[in-house]
Amino acid sequence: MKRKKPAIDIYNLSTLLKALVKTEAKLGFKIPPLLLVVIIQNGVLESILQLLVRNAIEVNVVSQRESGSVLYRKICVRKKPEGVVIMHAESRIETKNLPTVLLDRIFEGEKGIGSLIENLRIETFRDIKNIGFDRRQRAIYRTYDIYIRTHLAITIKEYFPIDLPLWYSW
Repeated sequence: MKRKKPAIDIYNLSTLLKALVKTEAKLGFKIPPLLLVVIIQNGVLESILQLLVRNAIEVNVVSQRESGSVLYRKICVRKKPEGVVIMHAESRIETKNLPTVLLDRIFEGEKGIGSLIENLRIETFRDIKNIGFDRRQRAIYRTYDIYIRTHLAITIKEYFPIDLPLWYSW
């Protein structure tokens, strides 16, 4: 019996593209192009989101707790003034691998980690590890690592609600 060739040869695609193809297959539809751009971008997410909503956004720290040399943090990004949730994230921060000034600013809880890194001009490398769909939250997610001076400093999982009108407005 001859095997049917898939519409897309997933074996010759990058890891991220494979994850996107699998996620779209689970969803049963294509991820909106604007959301794709947000998911695969490698810059400061706060700046991108602020441009997309054409308004101010606010980063709210939902929780922060330390366990040994690890800080666990949950945040929510909302569009001002409506308060619509644009995304939320969970971070695992290796405190021993961060410059003290960055760690102090993270504890203050006023901005997102990406903005803090950018404002402090800390050189980093970001590596997107996974993209998928969380059915319970109806959100596309991505997981990535941030390295500082070759050391894993932060792992972040970001969730983007798939039903948000913002993704379909362009």
